[in-house]
Amino acid sequence: MTGYNIFESALLKLGYHDSKGTVEQAVPFKKIALDAINEFSFDLCHSSPIKTLFDNIDLDKQAVSVISYGVAMVISLYNHDTEKNMIMTAIFNARRAAYLSENKRIKDVLPEVYGV
Repeated sequence: MTGYNIFESALLKLGYHDSKGTVEQAVPFKKIALDAINEFSFDLCHSSPIKTLFDNIDLDKQAVSVISYGVAMVISLYNHDTEKNMIMTAIFNARRAAYLSENKRIKDVLPEVYGV
């Protein structure tokens, strides 16, 4: 997995692609994405920073998913895309909390009613 794969995933989550499904050339976002990837990967996994987006980064799939939402959050903030930023922030915060908790999975359950 490279930093560019995470960057591309973030752009696709934001819908920043053309009609053929290819990611638009988003040169201004590349430096921001590199900084965000390094920051979030250190926060989640204490991994060492990458120098370019094309460097390999050794993270598990869950961490990559969390980081891609974080990168999307930062890019949408930089792009003044308020609606998408609110959505990406909510998703990132929920996934980050789940990743950092002891339980790596969130289970939907109904609460038990005691005394009935």
